[in-house]
Amino acid sequence: MRKLALATVAFSLAAFGAFYLFPLSALFPLSLVLAAAALILFFFRKKSRLLRRLFLCFLGAALGLAMYQAHWAGTLRYAEIWDGTEQTVSVRVMEAPAELDYSVRLHVQRTEKPHLDMMLYDYNGTCAELKPGDIVLLTARLRRADLRYGERNDAYVSKDIYLTGSVLNLDALTGRRHTVRTLAAAVGRRISDFAAEVFSPDTQIFMRSLMLGDKTDFYRDTALYARMRGAGFMHVVAVSGMHIAFLVGMIQLLFGQRPVSSVAGILLVWFFVFMTGASPSAVRAGIMQTILLTAPLVRRENDGPTSLAAALAFILLINPFGCGSVSLQLSFAAMAGMVLLAEPITALLLRAFGCDPQSRLRPAFSVIGGSLAVLICSTPFSVLHFGTLAIWSPLTNLLGLWAVSLCFCGGYLTLAGTALFAPLGKLLLIPTELLARYLILLAGFICRLPHNLIPMRGADMLLWLLLCYILFFLAWRSRAHDRLRVLLPAALCILTLTAALTAAKARYRSGEAIIAVLDVGQGECVCALSEDNTLMFDCGGLGSLDNAGEVAADWLESAGRDHVDTLVLSHLHADHCNGVTMLLELIPVEEIVFSPNADADEEMLPEILNAAQKHNTRVTELRADTEMSYGKLRLRMFAPPESGNENERCIISLLSVGDYDMLFTGDAPKKAERDLLEHTELPDAELLIVGHHGSRSSSDGSFLAAIRAETAVISVGNNSFGHPTGEVLERLEAYGSRVYRTDLNGTVELRIGSA
Repeated sequence: MRKLALATVAFSLAAFGAFYLFPLSALFPLSLVLAAAALILFFFRKKSRLLRRLFLCFLGAALGLAMYQAHWAGTLRYAEIWDGTEQTVSVRVMEAPAELDYSVRLHVQRTEKPHLDMMLYDYNGTCAELKPGDIVLLTARLRRADLRYGERNDAYVSKDIYLTGSVLNLDALTGRRHTVRTLAAAVGRRISDFAAEVFSPDTQIFMRSLMLGDKTDFYRDTALYARMRGAGFMHVVAVSGMHIAFLVGMIQLLFGQRPVSSVAGILLVWFFVFMTGASPSAVRAGIMQTILLTAPLVRRENDGPTSLAAALAFILLINPFGCGSVSLQLSFAAMAGMVLLAEPITALLLRAFGCDPQSRLRPAFSVIGGSLAVLICSTPFSVLHFGTLAIWSPLTNLLGLWAVSLCFCGGYLTLAGTALFAPLGKLLLIPTELLARYLILLAGFICRLPHNLIPMRGADMLLWLLLCYILFFLAWRSRAHDRLRVLLPAALCILTLTAALTAAKARYRSGEAIIAVLDVGQGECVCALSEDNTLMFDCGGLGSLDNAGEVAADWLESAGRDHVDTLVLSHLHADHCNGVTMLLELIPVEEIVFSPNADADEEMLPEILNAAQKHNTRVTELRADTEMSYGKLRLRMFAPPESGNENERCIISLLSVGDYDMLFTGDAPKKAERDLLEHTELPDAELLIVGHHGSRSSSDGSFLAAIRAETAVISVGNNSFGHPTGEVLERLEAYGSRVYRTDLNGTVELRIGSA
């Protein structure tokens, strides 16, 4: 069995190397070299164990590189050819259409070779009534799926989706033919719709996410998302090995551990995997549970490391681009921790606290040990992909995992009971919903704990993380008393974390003020800090995978800020305010100031007002020029005119710290800039946040000549408008401004004055 692990690990490492390291042109010659080396070693493999192992490694690596290249030739090569073209294609609907805010998302697969999967977006609503298994002829403008917002992104290709696009016309429904995937998807949609009817409004989104991984509405519920994210509980609503284990446990509890139940369990597990979208984590769990259930039938003992290695190799054999899946990386890292470290850590904790191995407290220590094992192995990937660390996740798991398993099983039993005998379903519904509400409340409680989600920005935090690994490794290898091996490194980690957070907090209080223009894509979000005061100007962004509210909250947390005094919204276009509701969920905001008579996005204002009322945030309409002071910060807001379009009715703000003046103009056009000059004497500005992301409609020459900004920052992301225009860049240079851009420089931080 371990020989299989050796070959599969080499195969997987080669696939990861091809994905992240080696150029495509080098794969074929490199695979030939490895294959030749394997062939030579084959004839000498009987001479020593080392040569046998090297033979397996070289053979596995050669196959990994060859499979990667072959898969690229059959998928992305065609995606590159069709990128940017209009195509009329016959496709099979793979999943039920998902209704989003402004479109219908449609997962389809070409019925002709190559059978590429596509994710299409229908902005006309013509595809909303399609069902899994439908075969349709449609016209779409296609784009390669490995590029999003102008940058490489592996989210789609890691899920075997190689083209995205917009549906231009639904030409004809030509038939219906189910596959296992489409049949499972159809059943999943039926269950999801039934769950929406059975469960109460306050629990049904959570239950659908927990039971089916259906997060279409989950991400829209900013309060629920913020709670789960902050508590380190996102794995609960993303179908993973935990859910598969719950399912198998429920089957064995109902039908016993007999061969028939093992076979039925395997079939049901794979139907569940396809029903929930066949994410890499679910496929991994399905493979490992299949091996676990099959082992007794063939009278073989299950080997955890071998099963894990085989599962990874199988997934990458089907789709080598799965290497880029965050879900896959986190799932396998977490499972590696469970297989390799959970039991030793649990045993160490039991000894350290003087508990017998058979103690009644062992289940609690097992949860803590397993959580720590998962945390140790998955943290580097979490930090790499999300830039945050949920330090309270072991506590969350200790208090919540028991309820998660009961809630998951109770959800399916409730639906089955309701379908068979309604009174039985209502009886089962009561404890299931109590558990769901408990888990939601638990996540909210964890979110309110200090530093529940630590942003890992800056070298000091990364050094702290490295120090933690070194300390625990040394403690693990030492021969000191077990209690000392546990408590001493834990205490040192806490002390050094406190020091690192204190240093970060001090760093953002070391000058008169700090201005940060955050990288939120095609949008704007600016933070101003001075002493204990925090101001924000706008909070929105488009063309980015990150929500501007999350970006802002994480940055403020890393700067040691726990509230915002005032958030000024220049206007209510989405790219300036679509992160506000998320921001309010993550950090307290005392006041929001916005332009009166806002009418650009009809849904945006009610959402913001409702969120503000929920979080006791004061809302102010700026109807007259207003001056306010926040310690060293002096804010002057110029009331917009009552007429004109939304951009013309922008709030323009002047922020001053001593003699340092900053102008924030939102999307104000040239006319608004000239009008401001006519009735206001503006000082020479040290900093200008360039209007309208560098559009030619703003940054009038007379305005730039009047303020003579030393520094100009353009908040801009991937866009189709040509922002920033060359015309504006030339004007800024002509008037002596040093220009920074968030699309090129990332988040721009400016320190004003000295301590």
